[in-house]
Amino acid sequence: MGKKSSQRVSPFLSATYAAVAFLLEVGLLFAAALAAIAFIPWPTIPAILVVVIPLLILWSIFFSPKAVIKLRLRTRLLLIHIIYLIGAYVLWLSVDHSFYDQSQIWAIAMLSLTGISAILVIATGGYVVPHDRTKRPPKDLPNRARTGAPKGRRAAR
Repeated sequence: MGKKSSQRVSPFLSATYAAVAFLLEVGLLFAAALAAIAFIPWPTIPAILVVVIPLLILWSIFFSPKAVIKLRLRTRLLLIHIIYLIGAYVLWLSVDHSFYDQSQIWAIAMLSLTGISAILVIATGGYVVPHDRTKRPPKDLPNRARTGAPKGRRAAR
């Protein structure tokens, strides 16, 4: 994302980002659980499981560092930070709906951690984020292109 692969960030910044990302991921699960408790009229445990398990599955497929479906780094970071903002808003709504007003500090903390995460990503050009940056070899050409058959204008004659 703008820097050469030989440039690195300090271990302190990498550790700070890792800690902030971990807190945000846990906060996202916490927000989902509280929203389930506040808005789903089921018993507590089934309501939490119905919301948190699909969230964990989506996170592991698309957004974890070892995701099955690899998104581009910029796309992944943008979506992750949007999800964190939505999580902070959902946390604010669920706390406002069912809990004490003094508990709003959790939503404010998640919002500020999202800001810190975004600042770290932008300031380092994305190099604090664990991501596979190796160049992939070009894909093989189809069999038709490898043969000695004429191409272009000669093929039309």
